[in-house]
Amino acid sequence: MRADEFYQEIIKICAQPPYNRYGLLAELHTEIVMRYLSTLRTMTRKQARQSGADGRTVAQVVGHIAEWERYVIFAAAEIVNGVKWPRIMTFTGFLDTDGQELSFDGTDAFNAYYATRYATWPWEQIQELAIHTATALHTIFTQPTILSPDSLQRTNDYKWRLPSGITLTMPVGWYLWMISIEHEAVDHAADLGWH
Repeated sequence: MRADEFYQEIIKICAQPPYNRYGLLAELHTEIVMRYLSTLRTMTRKQARQSGADGRTVAQVVGHIAEWERYVIFAAAEIVNGVKWPRIMTFTGFLDTDGQELSFDGTDAFNAYYATRYATWPWEQIQELAIHTATALHTIFTQPTILSPDSLQRTNDYKWRLPSGITLTMPVGWYLWMISIEHEAVDHAADLGWH
């Protein structure tokens, strides 16, 4: 899916009432995550060591995607528990795998931290983490008994400016779901060999 197609689909989905939006977003997420999981499962160590679009190796990018998905999983848990503005929105309260709480000055700091971490990890370990987190994130967001449309809808509004200049205003729960899908479908599509 090309970036412009993805954003056109997002605009259509956002125009729907919450329960219709949920079904359409679940379908889109399933389509993207199945492609992502297939890519991860077939990616060789040699392919993972190649440089990505921004100079990080593909393995580092995949590790970064996994960590971002872990962060969104934490945010989803907050939303399930009634939090209206999850800590991910201020880059605070992220629990590393060792239980240490981390905060970041923004996206670039988050990316740099995990680029350093995954520079030395074996591909197979990154691959396993990425498959696990992508599957968990998909399960959490596409099971309405876990994270319902009502829960997503009860979060505070957020203004998302698309690359086209269009601004979509929506509850932050929906935004987090959409940008998680965008992360694989658009942001790192070239790194994954999708273009």
